[in-house]
Amino acid sequence: MSAQTALTQFDGVLITIRSEKSFFEVTKTIESSLQRFSTARMTEYVTHADREGFEAYVDEVSAPSSFSIFWEMEQGSTMRLAGIPIESKFYLVGNAVIARGLFRYTAAAGLGAPVRICVSQRDGEETRIDVDQQSAFFSKFPEVAQSDVPELLDAELVKVFEDAAA
Repeated sequence: MSAQTALTQFDGVLITIRSEKSFFEVTKTIESSLQRFSTARMTEYVTHADREGFEAYVDEVSAPSSFSIFWEMEQGSTMRLAGIPIESKFYLVGNAVIARGLFRYTAAAGLGAPVRICVSQRDGEETRIDVDQQSAFFSKFPEVAQSDVPELLDAELVKVFEDAAA
């Protein structure tokens, strides 16, 4: 059996939201407006095959914005240790029920769902929030073309971060 490797080119689009708020103000706003998704709780629902309970949990933890934080990593401290004057935090944000509208077409949707968000501020500069435009990101998967989820993420998820930056 031999492996086959394919290269798929696509046009990516980076969305950058700039804010006059400090890095700490922006991240505090994000973290106070988005609840944390618990992988341990998800595992309980999956273990008990409790789809209704899982969907109710996702609704609860995704209120009021429809999204929650799945994971976060603070990167600024290690960059500062390396002599790079920057604050940086990376988030995975999404909604496991909404993501079904991607995974029904391809398991490779996991490359973009949950969505990666980077909040950063270089010393003396504005804070920025960077995220891939989801309709562009998922265009690399022709089978996802039927899904309305990428456009929903472009509109609704980006708005969450625009509001945090305002």
